[in-house]
Amino acid sequence: MGAASKQVVQKQNMNQVISEMTQRLEFLQECGDYRVIFQRVYLLMTKEMQRRLIDDFFEDSVWMERVLVKFAQYYFDAIDSYEIGKYCSPAWKLAFDQATDRRGFVVQDALLGINAHINSDLPMVLHSILTEDKAWPDARIMMRRRQDHERINEVLADLVDLAQDELANHHARFIRPVDFLMGRKDESLSSFILTHCRSSVWYNTELLLDAPDEEQWNFHKKRIENDAYTIALRVTQYNSRRFTLLKRFASFARRYRWF
Repeated sequence: MGAASKQVVQKQNMNQVISEMTQRLEFLQECGDYRVIFQRVYLLMTKEMQRRLIDDFFEDSVWMERVLVKFAQYYFDAIDSYEIGKYCSPAWKLAFDQATDRRGFVVQDALLGINAHINSDLPMVLHSILTEDKAWPDARIMMRRRQDHERINEVLADLVDLAQDELANHHARFIRPVDFLMGRKDESLSSFILTHCRSSVWYNTELLLDAPDEEQWNFHKKRIENDAYTIALRVTQYNSRRFTLLKRFASFARRYRWF
């Protein structure tokens, strides 16, 4: 395990994060708040990450737990900021707005949250922790950290179908047919978002680490947020004749937990 990981005092651990996520999920569920969709997917993902930590799936489990805990805090901060009208990233605002307005399908709410959290938040989380560890530009440390980052991508890819089953059980019995209509047979939105994560998150992290000054760092941060927002717009404005026809019934379908 990396020495840097041992030197940092962890304010929370995965058990505490999962406990808070569970409490938030129960509250959103009781309120009939559609933001519960992403919360359920995220809780599922976090439990799976914890299982992988215990099984030594990652090269440095101590470091990875720090990443996952800070990652969760970014989500908590985003939803809390939205609640009180403070700034959250454009991708998060669009995700929360759509869930609050109940304009879309369950799969859209899930994908909007996944996109905002991975493509907007994760580079910031990785930048923060790698900076704490003074990992940049040490090539050996960065290589090890990137290997664990890529293992996160493996877990996310493994969870796509499991997440659909979880949403089908609780929110949308016919989510799989809708996913098919949204392009499962060729370029599904979920695959598009995860592919973007694989190709861009680490690249964006290194750009942030290599920024020579605050102005350049803010420039990269703004671009990362805008890229995530562009993907979010693609999710909300998905252009498919079959999907457009279904969307007319979205509100009715959500009421009866169809899709």
